[in-house]
Amino acid sequence: MAFSKSEQSFCVLEYARTSSVVTVQRRFRAEFQKAASIFNSIKKWYAKFRDEGCLCTALRQGRPGPSKETVNRIREAYQRSSCKSTTRASLELGVAQSTVWRILRKSLKCKSCRLELHQDLSENDKDVRLNFCIEMQERFAVDGFADSLIFSDEATFHLSGKVNRYNVRIWGTENPRVVIENVRDSPKVNVFCAISNEKVYGPFFFEEPTVNVMVY
Repeated sequence: MAFSKSEQSFCVLEYARTSSVVTVQRRFRAEFQKAASIFNSIKKWYAKFRDEGCLCTALRQGRPGPSKETVNRIREAYQRSSCKSTTRASLELGVAQSTVWRILRKSLKCKSCRLELHQDLSENDKDVRLNFCIEMQERFAVDGFADSLIFSDEATFHLSGKVNRYNVRIWGTENPRVVIENVRDSPKVNVFCAISNEKVYGPFFFEEPTVNVMVY
């Protein structure tokens, strides 16, 4: 049973006057119209008030924050390499991965920026795209054209150090606006797959540097 601070104070004052737990319990029932605390609780409240001068509950200590040394080590590590993953930093610095992430986000106020792949388009590309859309609208007007369509896609796996933009993050307090250039003809493997109204084609693997019509 929980007791309010006023009820605890009543028990402490009565016990200080009478030095009798039984008397305190009897007067408590008469004053508050409910059962009094057990023997040990009354003595514990009295001892706390005698030793500390207060019945207040001590504030609970939360999880201790990271040391300044740890924060500085992580800051220096990401100043040298902002693309470092939290898992890699954890292994190199001997700090838990969750601690590395928490320091980056809360202590250093950093954000993770994901790389995006953009294709450089010329002015002529816009006209080509518009003409393609107009032509496809006209073809869809013909019965049976949609059933003859085959939708395909391919993925490229590079054997060099070219990064996977879905997994790489750049940590920083601001968006770095980094531009990374890659060589197109680096060693790679292309995987092709397609689907139509009737079946799935593939997957097919191509080791050729360039996949063109003849290779397909």
